[in-house]
Parts: sequence; C-alpha cells; structure tokens
Amino acid sequence: MKKRKWPVILSLFLVLVLLVLNLYVFFTREWESSFYPSSYATLYYPLDVPTIRQWDLPERNRIRLNLAWTGEIKEWSVLTDGGKEQAATGMTPSFRIDTTFSELHTYRLVPVPKEACLPVEVSIRFYSREFYGSLGLGRPDVYVVRPTVPCGEFDQYSVADWIDDYSYVGREGLAESDRIIHEEAGIHETDPTFVRMEKLTRYLRPKLRLCVGVPKDDERWENPWLLYNELARGTGKGWCTEHARVWVFWANRAGIPTRFVFNARTQDNTIAYSGHAFAESYIREQGRWAYVDFSQSQCYITDREGLVLNTAELFQMNQHNAFDSTFARLYVDYLWEKHPGIPGKDTVVTVPFTLCNEAVRNEFPVNSILKYRRPPNVEDVRDIYSGFLKDRTFLSANLERYIFKPQLAYSFYPTEGGHTYFIRRLLFFSLIASIALWMIAARLGRKRKMQ
Repeated sequence: MKKRKWPVILSLFLVLVLLVLNLYVFFTREWESSFYPSSYATLYYPLDVPTIRQWDLPERNRIRLNLAWTGEIKEWSVLTDGGKEQAATGMTPSFRIDTTFSELHTYRLVPVPKEACLPVEVSIRFYSREFYGSLGLGRPDVYVVRPTVPCGEFDQYSVADWIDDYSYVGREGLAESDRIIHEEAGIHETDPTFVRMEKLTRYLRPKLRLCVGVPKDDERWENPWLLYNELARGTGKGWCTEHARVWVFWANRAGIPTRFVFNARTQDNTIAYSGHAFAESYIREQGRWAYVDFSQSQCYITDREGLVLNTAELFQMNQHNAFDSTFARLYVDYLWEKHPGIPGKDTVVTVPFTLCNEAVRNEFPVNSILKYRRPPNVEDVRDIYSGFLKDRTFLSANLERYIFKPQLAYSFYPTEGGHTYFIRRLLFFSLIASIALWMIAARLGRKRKMQ
C-alpha cells in the first residue's frame, strides 16, 4: 500500500515546492528586472513601414529586394533619379540598376496606388570587379546600397500590436467617449493626425486643470475611462502617469495610435534617479513615433525639417544638450501662458523646445531606462495587490506581463529581463508539469486501489 502512495506523495511535494518558489520569486521580484531589453529598431521600425529584409542580385545590373510589410503590394513604379520609370511587382520587386562605375543613383519605389504605403528608396553606388582587378585586387563587384527605410532581420511589431482596444472599458464608456471625441472635441475622420492631436489636447487639458496631485491607490487599477472621469470631476488627483494613461486612452479612441512609455531607474523597487510617464503617438503621415507629454501640454516635438522626434531620440539628444533647431508644438494654458518667450493664451503654438524642455532635461539622465507598455493599458502592480480582487483586467494583464508579455526596455545600460524571464517561465512551466504529473500519479493510484 505504501509503495503505491509514494509517487502521489512525491509528486504532490514537488507541486508544493514549485508553488512556493513561484510565489517567492513573484513577491520578492525587483521591478527593474521585469523589463525586457530591446533594440531601437524593434521599438521604432514598425511593419507598417516597408522593411528591406535583404537584397540579392539576379543579374549584374538588376537588384531584387525582399520586403516585409503588414500588407501586400502587387505593383511598384520605380523611378531612377526621379525619372526613367520602370515597373516591378510583388513583395520581392526586381528592377534594373545603373552600373556605371562609382556613380550614385537613387531608385524610388512608389506603390501602385501610391496611397498604399510609404515609398521605398535606395541609393546604389557600383564598383566593378574589373576596377579592383586593375589594382591587383581579387575582389568581386561591390554594391554600396543605402536605403531610407529599415533594413535587416530583427524583431518587429506592427503599430496595431501596441494599440489597446479598451474592450474592458465596456460598451457604454466607449460609446460615450466616441461621442465626446466627435461632438465636443470636434475631431473628424478627415482630420490629419497633427490636427487630431491638437484638438484633443485643447479639449482635455482644461478638463483636467484641477486634478494635479497625489493619486489614490484605487486609481492604479481603474480603467482609463473611469480614471478620466474621476480626474475631470476633481474627485481624483493625478501625476504624469495618470495624465499619460488618459492621453493614451483618448488618443487611441480618436484614431491616433498611441502607446504608454515610462522612464525611470529604480533601487530596491523605489524610483531613485528619475521617474516620468508620457506617451508616443504614431504619425502615419511620416511613419514615425512622436514623443507626447500631455502633463506638459506638449503635442509633439520636431526637428528643423518638421519630422517628429521620439523618446529615444530626445533621450540621446539630452546627453549632449543638443536641442538647438528643435521645436515644440505646445498648447498654451495655465502651465505656459506666463512663461517667458511663449506667446498666446488658450492656443496652440510652435516654440523652440529649449523654452519648455525642463522635464526632458531633468528626467532623461544617462542612467534612464525607457519602458514601452504593450496593451492592455493598465498599471503595473507593485506592493499593493488588492487590485487583483477589484479588477479582472488588472489581474490578467499583470500576470500576462509577469510571464509571457514583458514590457520592452531601451537603455544605455544592460537590463536583466532576459535572465529574469527565463527563470520565471522555467518555474511556471515546471509547476504546470508537476501538477500534471501529480494528477497522473493520483489517477493511476486510484486505478490500482480499485483493482
């Protein structure tokens, strides 16, 4: 009898040991180690912009591009140096190139129809094997290829992968927010992205004028619609995190793809060096992510060419105070209306970013870690776990992030996310396997007992 019980007892003991280990790792985890290291390319080159995975040469004077994109283009119009049009087809377009020695030629691939996606442009300079042979070198033909679109094999997401559908808000909340966007904020389907952002900022900022302050614990697990209503009524208070969550919600509902970004470095699970939350909105017209700081009333930041700047670019620039020739599109409200050099009141203006970049200057030191949150857009659990019992989405989202869906991080410094998630997943799946083993052992034990 005892011999029959020992597999069940041993497997149950293993289940309990692994359960305790999982709980220990969960409750003693370092918050910083929950962020998974990622590359600039993965974070900022979405599949919504065609990517050249690789290229090859079917003939000496012909190049073939292997493209990746969220859709499929059947036909391209290829312009050589702005003219000499030729046709190419599919997602592996092939076209003739000029192999005149050392001359630089630019090939612009325009989709048909041209609205389908952004054009793909490559510049090619050719050096022949005969040239190298004349110098006594046995080199093959050399093609110097420089694309203006992402190029290479790396992990990529589509913009849609970052966007929360907010189904957990409920039909009534989503219907009311959509009504407000169209009827009160005045945002129309035909409005370009920049216009939507400015209209939304002008509508939301006055609503939240009196809400600045220390947030309540309950606000951490409230969905952003409820959070917004509390802030707008004045019954809730919020810091930059709450402002960013509100912006991400409303921007996505307004048709502006937007994600939540948090910048901090911690020690003993406490923010030690910096701590600021903001957002990035995707500008379809440019195929670029734009830094948006709703708490600072900043719609977006641009360079002197009018291209929007993202968080990582501003982070890099801050290390050298290289903000000359950068500009902020700013809604001038109570925060800025009396600020030196910033004109107007209750209006949107473009000003040198150096006039309003204090938050970036202070919060983007060299030891920052930028964290990019994938949906759902609910807060991370830290210290206070009662929210697990109050909101199902808060519970499921945090457990999913803990094991399967880490928030991605960008930093000058190495982060521990790779090792951390290996340990977490190893313990979790070992627990699942041990439970299955215990159930099998228990079933076999019952069968033997019945015999």
